[in-house]
Amino acid sequence: MRKVTPYEGDYLVEYGYENDPDFALLAWVFGQTGRRVQLAGRSQFTTYEITGPGEVRYTTTGWDAGTAWKGLPEIRTVWVVGDEHGSIHPDQDWGAVQSYQETAWLDPTQPFSMGTSSEAADPPKEWGRYEQLYDARIDADGLSFSFIPNGDSPEKVVSFFPAVTTIPPFSTAFDPEGRIFTIRLYNTCLESGSTEADVDEWLGDYPEDLYPYSFPAGSLGRDSHFLKDVTVAQDGEDVVVSAVLTDRAWRFTVETSNLGRDNIPSFRIVFREYDWEIDKEEVS
Repeated sequence: MRKVTPYEGDYLVEYGYENDPDFALLAWVFGQTGRRVQLAGRSQFTTYEITGPGEVRYTTTGWDAGTAWKGLPEIRTVWVVGDEHGSIHPDQDWGAVQSYQETAWLDPTQPFSMGTSSEAADPPKEWGRYEQLYDARIDADGLSFSFIPNGDSPEKVVSFFPAVTTIPPFSTAFDPEGRIFTIRLYNTCLESGSTEADVDEWLGDYPEDLYPYSFPAGSLGRDSHFLKDVTVAQDGEDVVVSAVLTDRAWRFTVETSNLGRDNIPSFRIVFREYDWEIDKEEVS
């Protein structure tokens, strides 16, 4: 047990394991009966607050407790279902807790990283998965990317499928002088498969004659509501995407998906404008 916060006769308890000091769990304990309800699993909490009886709003770093994966910060409100005896009202769904997750909107002027070992000192070597940029394009509200295996060798193709496919780790940076927003896709290439390596037997459901595959460096096309002068280039082991943010690009979030049968991972960076109802406390 690491921290106990009393609230109107009940208690919010933060606890964890001695050999895992970076992650914690939250539970609500009813003072009258001792009923204990776990509110959140092992997470890296940055903040949490009691917002009502049996109700807590928390934010996490985005790190997963079971794997070396870092996603978006999680912003969630969770509440206990039932009273101190565990009785459930007929109008409530069965379950110990219910929750609501908010969209995590990030400041593009602040650095952000996402993916496996995305905060390692040398992500490409640490990660060991090789990816090929399959497609990149400007959307109405941001950018989208999809990926296939690097086709230079059977070893690189196999590295794409350790358990499930996923996007490459990436990080963002911002240069305020030119309002340049940069996305670095680690261990990713613009072209592969030109070595005539025999990789067909490892490709499964991919189209025949997929390799050699090349995505052209240079401009991604016309400007959008949030982005100008978007370019893509190879930089050593990585692919770097650069764009000039318009004044309308206030915040962004990341959406991940898969275009194929778990074999074409993709993600979108989605921007939005300033919203007074959401952002009023952030502007003086």
